[in-house]
Formats: sequence, structure tokens, C-alpha cells
Amino acid sequence: MSSQQSSLHASERTPLLSGAENSESGSVNQLNGAVDQPNDAASISESLEPTPSKKQKRWPTIIALTILCLAVLIACFGFALPSVIEEYAKEAVVFEPTNLSIDSFASFGVRARVQGTLYLDAKRVSNKATRDLGRFGTWIAREVQSGESEVNVYLPEYDNVLLGTATIPPVKVNIRNQHQNHVDILADLEPGDMDGVRRIVKNFMDHKLNELTVNAVATLPIRSGLIRLPKQTVSQVLQFQGNDVPTVPNAEIQKLRFAEYGMPGHPEGLKAMAVVSAMNDFPFSFDVPALSFEILLPDCYDDYLLFATAKTDVIHILPKQNITASVVGLVQQLPTSLTAACPGTKTSPLDSLVADYLAGKNTTVYIRGGEQEPDAPEWIGKLLHDMTLPFSLPGHPFDNLIKNFTLADVHVSLPDPLTGSRPKLSANVKVLVGLPPEVNVNMDVDRVRADADVFYKGDLLGKLDLSKWQKANATKVDSDLLVQSVVEEAPLEIKDDSVFAKVVQQLLFGKGAALSVRANVDVNTLTALGEFVVRGVPAQGDIFLKPMTGNFKMPEIKGMEVVDTSETSLTLQARVNVTNPTDYSASIPYCNVSMWVNDTRVGYAWMSSINIVPGPNNLVARAAWEVGAVGREWLSQFISGYNTTLTVKSHAESIPNFPDPKLEMTIPTPHMFGHFLRETTMHLLSSTATFVLMSPFAMYINDISASAFYNGSEIGTIDWDYPFAIEAGENVTPRLPVAWGSNALGTIRDALGGTLKLDANADVGVRIGQWQERICRRHPDLITGHCTSLAYKCCGTLYGLPRYCPWHDRIFPRSKFGQLGGHSTGHVSGTNQSIYKVKAATHSNLAYQIKMPAKTKSLNTQLRQKGLEMVQESIDPEFGQVYTISSTKPGITNSDLAYRLYYWGETAKSSASRRKAVEKATNRVNRIKAQEAASKMDSSESASE
Repeated sequence: MSSQQSSLHASERTPLLSGAENSESGSVNQLNGAVDQPNDAASISESLEPTPSKKQKRWPTIIALTILCLAVLIACFGFALPSVIEEYAKEAVVFEPTNLSIDSFASFGVRARVQGTLYLDAKRVSNKATRDLGRFGTWIAREVQSGESEVNVYLPEYDNVLLGTATIPPVKVNIRNQHQNHVDILADLEPGDMDGVRRIVKNFMDHKLNELTVNAVATLPIRSGLIRLPKQTVSQVLQFQGNDVPTVPNAEIQKLRFAEYGMPGHPEGLKAMAVVSAMNDFPFSFDVPALSFEILLPDCYDDYLLFATAKTDVIHILPKQNITASVVGLVQQLPTSLTAACPGTKTSPLDSLVADYLAGKNTTVYIRGGEQEPDAPEWIGKLLHDMTLPFSLPGHPFDNLIKNFTLADVHVSLPDPLTGSRPKLSANVKVLVGLPPEVNVNMDVDRVRADADVFYKGDLLGKLDLSKWQKANATKVDSDLLVQSVVEEAPLEIKDDSVFAKVVQQLLFGKGAALSVRANVDVNTLTALGEFVVRGVPAQGDIFLKPMTGNFKMPEIKGMEVVDTSETSLTLQARVNVTNPTDYSASIPYCNVSMWVNDTRVGYAWMSSINIVPGPNNLVARAAWEVGAVGREWLSQFISGYNTTLTVKSHAESIPNFPDPKLEMTIPTPHMFGHFLRETTMHLLSSTATFVLMSPFAMYINDISASAFYNGSEIGTIDWDYPFAIEAGENVTPRLPVAWGSNALGTIRDALGGTLKLDANADVGVRIGQWQERICRRHPDLITGHCTSLAYKCCGTLYGLPRYCPWHDRIFPRSKFGQLGGHSTGHVSGTNQSIYKVKAATHSNLAYQIKMPAKTKSLNTQLRQKGLEMVQESIDPEFGQVYTISSTKPGITNSDLAYRLYYWGETAKSSASRRKAVEKATNRVNRIKAQEAASKMDSSESASE
């Protein structure tokens, strides 16, 4: 048997496949997708040497069986692994983009450049079996290469609409776990269904894109090494939520300017130039070509009207950087349908845009693609033209739009009581509008109207209705616009009566009233865009109403006359000259106020059809005087020359259909016609007196009870009970009998050729028509009169204006007991008696005698009305009878007696000073006697000569 030698290079432990892996990473070519990675080919080497033995012949059989078994196993894995590898790839694949840019815009779509890192991460696979088999399969395959493929992107939430198609070039990548492949490819993107694109873009612009689901379906031809696998269809669903969903960048208009364009003096329209900036938060980089847009506004029927055209420059978009774009808009002649009011409303489609913009609110306009430049891709123009997107235009708060607001030639027409209308205001309104510096547009205004609210210290005073168009004009003042309008008969509605009363008080007694006006103004404008109405322009300004107290003068009353009488009232009419110190005028159909004296109403005053203008005014007023006890006292003081006052009050119906202004002011009563008594002439021989009276109107004097005093001593009285007529103007009364006092002749004789000072009181009954009243004329001051011969005349002056001689007439009626205002109180403190002493003796040289019983009776009549009486106390041989005034009511002390006694003669003193009074009276009598004796001596000497 022969032996056979064999040399074996392989055994059962020798691997069938052998090779070396030189690298665990690779890269994909940036432009063609070629893989730059070394590869070692796997080879099978075996050396079969013939042997002489039979046992060695079994090895080829074993090897063949082994290869066959491996082939069977590979075939089994070949049917099972693809589905596992697909599942593994879906979960493990990771792509991290580093840059996404648009390389160029083409006629078919967009050529985009995608750069990023692609790798598989086995940790992302949840199923262990899938993870292990996937790692094993990708380790064996090591790298794969895809052919050119298309990726269709669908949106399941939008009826599975095709968003777009991307054409991907061939790509070779290493698919082993955690091996990073740097990808740089150019992909052609072609838009899909335009309706779907518009829907998603609209939701994106409306901020309604809160989540987005994308289904990417790709058919890939794949090969691994020499093995070419059949085309694989890969479907991947991606869901974006929260911060993963892109949002609309906040666009900010940094610069905005308006100007006219066209030939000077013949503008064609309005040009708006703006610079818009926004932040790009995405890794996108591309250049947007110059594009044209149409700016639309909805009309009355929800159709879109062309408002303006806009054009952008080329926009350079860089990743993670702020983007700026220049936009120029052109507005030509506005269509009538854009400026005309919609049916059933008062606003036009343009109104809401302007009103919101001027109010600082965001306004919404609509943008649609316009006619693009010839070099722009057609699909861009079609895409933009088929989409109408809302765009929020930020408002411009015009806080200082109104710089100044003034009213001139103000005329207020108060309501007519017969028509029930409202007060109306007419004025020249001047408004200085501060135009923003970015607005350089010539503008004219020919009409305005408004709905204005008037406030005082923040409280609503009323509403000014300027709903009717008012004529206006506009003038450019530097960079501002002065608008002037003539407001005619604008109704004014008072909303708060208390606020109105405060304003009136400030005008009459304060320092004026500062009012603020807030209005929404409609302006009829004439611009380069044509004539149209801008409605709802907010306006606010301040108005200062000047007070009336600055140059106010007391009214001058003339031409007083009696127009009506009754038993209880007297109606007077007079012309009133009053000066209006303000620049305001008013028309008052009717006005009525009440007159008060010491909180007691004494009458009413009213005027009708009044037109008050700035400066002097001649008005006709009427007053109804309802005289009672208070009114009678006031009239007595007024006629006596006292400084009196009247309080004038408004009431609820002072001005019909107008709130009560709560007016109350006390004014000094003007001395309209001087003193009622001008002159007095006393006739000694006939014991009579005549008076010169000045009366503003005709009347009857029914009776007179008068007394004249010299140094406190009565020198004469008049008691006349027969009526006589007084005409309007100056009158001389009939001769009235005078009862001289005991020392009257001596007093008068001393005044012959000189002057005489007298006090006088009178109680006069007057009648005018049906009206009758008693007036007490009194005055405590002294008068001076010239006395000549046996008759003397007392000439008077009216408050320093000399009439005949430089002295004052003070002969006036004596008041009744109980009236306050005398010199001293004639009573004894702590008792209920007051001593009133009267000299009743007769001076034979004066041939004059006082009848005391008649005087006592007259005085007692007046005293009893006050609960008093005068009782004879004693008879003084020098001075005559002495009387005591006592209370007839028990329990009344002197402090309770509300009266004052005017002294009759110098002996009228209280009982505490009776002795001094007697001494003073005695000295007085002695002086008279000495004067009489000296006079007789002078007469004798003259006769002897």
C-alpha cells in the first residue's frame, strides 16, 4: 500500500470568508453622493492536494455540504431580514441637519441644498430582537447605496394632500451602528397640490398650525456591495408639536414714510416706503427674488378690492439671523366702492382700516401675489396669485395728534320753551393737527362732522352733536395742519346737571372753567388719492372758558315804568345796559329768576328774546314785586338812600328745557334815579311846606306823616291825609300844613342867611294802579340847607353831585317804633321803663305852641302796636310835661324791647341821665334867651342910627 502525502492549507477550523475592515467611518460626496471609504474584498482560498488514501476523498463532499447549508441559511435570512432591517432602520435612523438653503429657483420648483449628519442609533430601537438582528444585518452589509429616488410628502390631516415632491440624488452611506455620515446633497423640490399648500399656509399665517403630521413615502433602489436589492418603498410618519411647529415670525416695521409721487402739482397717487425686519429662527439660507404683491381690502360684500400694490427688493435670508426687507407700496386713485358707505351702515370699507390704524390698533389687510417680473419663475407667480393671505398691519398710536383746540366767536342759543329743543352752540373751531413726521402729503379738508363728549375735571358734562356736515378748510403750518371750521347751531345735551352747575359757578364767580373735548371726527379730505371721507378719527383737546368776573361792570338800569299792577304785586319794566366781558354770545328765548331779601322771596324777574353779544348790551327786563313785611322794609331802605342788596337765584325752570345752573348771587342794588326827595321849602308865615319829588313813574301819594328834627329836637310835623298825584319826573307837591315845634322858630331864625342841618322821617302811603303800600322814609344823617327870610329852602345833592348847594337833604319820614337802625336805646337797664321827655312849654317870642295831647295820642297809637304805652309822669315848670314809656305786657324787660327811640329834643334821655338832660336843656334855653336879647339890642341901635 502506498502512502500519499498531502499538504492542506485549509481545515475544518479555517474560516470560509476572511478579510480586514480598515475603517469604521466614511463620508458621502457633497455633490454626487459617492462614498469615500476603503473596502477589502473577501476571498475564499483553498488548496486541494490529491492523496493516495481513500479517507482524504471525503473532504470535498464535506465542504460542498457545508456550503450548501450556508446557502440555505442565507436564503432563509434573506427572506426574514429585509422586514427586520426596515423596522430597525425606521427607528434607529437619525438625521441632524446643519444647513438647509435654496440654491436656486428653477422653472420646475426649487433646488435645495441639504447638509447634515446621518447615522443609525441602535439604542432608539425598543424591541431587542429587532435591535440585535438589525445590528447584525447592518454589520454584515456595512454600507448601502441608494439610487436616484423621489420622496412624496403627504399631509394626513389635510385629506392626505400631496404637499410636494423631492428628487434625491444617489447616496452611499455606512449603516453600521453609530457611524456618522456627513451628507451634502442637492435636491429638487417641486410643489404638489396647490389647494393643500394654500390651506396649510393660511393656517400657518392665522396662527392655527398647532401641530402637523407629515407622511413621507420614498421608493429607493438599494444595493449593498455587489448585491442589488429590489426597490424598497419606505414610509415614515413624522409628527410635529409644540416648539417643533414653525411659527410666523414677528415682523416689525422699523421705518414708514408716506409721500406723493408723480409730477409736481399733479400727483398720481401715494407712495409708502417701509423697512420690515424679522428674526429667522431656522437654519434656512436662501435669497428671495424681487416679488410683487397686491394689497386688498374686503368690500361691503366680502369681495376683495384692490387697495394698493407693493414690491419688495431681493431678500437675503440667513440662518439664525435678523432679516430686513425694503418694501415700496403705491396707492393710486381709490375706487368708489372702497370709500362709499355700505348699505344699511354709515361706514365704508376704508373706514375700519383708518380708524383702527389711527387708534393704534392692529389692522388686517390681505396680500395676494401680483404681476411678477419676467425673470421670476412662473410657478412662483401662480402660487402667490392663487393665495390670499391676511397680514396684520401694526397701528400707529397718534397720542399727540391734536396739538391745540380753540373756540372763538362762541354763541349759545338756549332752548325755546315752545319747541322743547336743546341748547345749541355756534363757534369758529380751530384745530392744530400734529401730523407725524413720516407723513409728507398735501391734504385739504373741506367738511367735518363729529360726535363729541365734553368733560369737566374728568366728569361728563354733555354731548355736542355735530352730526351735520360743517364747512372747514385746512392750511399747512410748518409740519402741522391747521383745520378751521364754522360750527352752526350744534345741539348740546347736558348729561349731568351737577357738573353743569359747577361750570356756571366757575364762570360767574371763579377763575374760569377748563373743559376737555373727546370726539370721533369724520373728515372729508382732498388728497392725491382723490376726494373721500375718513371716518372715526379720534380727536381730543382742551377748551378754557374765560370767567365773567374780569371786566364785569354793574348793570345800568334806565327807563323804568309800571306795566301791570294788582293788589299784591307791582310789575315793572326797565332797560338794562349790561356789558359782556367775554368773547361769547348767547341767545336766550326766556329766562326767569327769583329775587330774595334776607332769605325771603320778594318777587321774580324775567327777560324774553335776549341776544347777548360781547361788549355792551341793551336788554329789556321785567320784574314782579310781591311786597310783604320784608319787601316793605327793603323798599323803605332803598328809597331812603341806604346801600341795599338783592339776592338773585335760579330755579328748576329758570330756562325751559335746560338744567338749573344753581345760580345764586347777591348784588348791590343800583341807585337808579337818586333820592325821591330833592328839595324842601318851608313857609313860616303860612306854616306850610312844599317838596320837590323825583319819581321814575306816575303814582298817587295817599297820605304823609312826617317829622323834622334839629339836633335831636323836633321842630315840625306834617300830617296829611288827602291824596295827590305825582307825575313821572320832577314834581312840586301842594303846600302841606306844618305844625311847628316849641323851639322851631328860634332854630329857623338862627339859620336865616346861613345854613341849617336837619333830620327828617316820613311815613308815606303810595298807590300805583291797584297796588298800595306804605313806605317809611328815614335817614339818621344830617342835611344842610340855606335859609332865607321867613321861608327856607333845603336843596339836595345825589351822592356828592351838587344840585343847588353843597349840602345834603336828609328830611325823610320818621320810622315807626320797633324799626331798628337808630342812634341810642332809650331805656333803663334792668327795668321795664324808658323815660321819654318832651318840652311842651311855649315861647311867646316864637308864637308857636305844640299841642301835646294830640301828639301823645298819635304816639301812643304806634306804641300800643308794640305792646308799649306812654304815660304822663310829671310837669316840669321849665320844660313842660314828662312822659314815661312802659311795657303793657308783664314779664317783658328792656332787653326784650326790640325798638329804638329817636330823641325828640335834647331832653329825651333815659332816667339814669335825667339830671344831665335837664341841665343841658336849661343851658340851651339860656343861650336862646341871650341870643334874643342881643338881637333886640342890635335892632335898637340900628333904629337909633
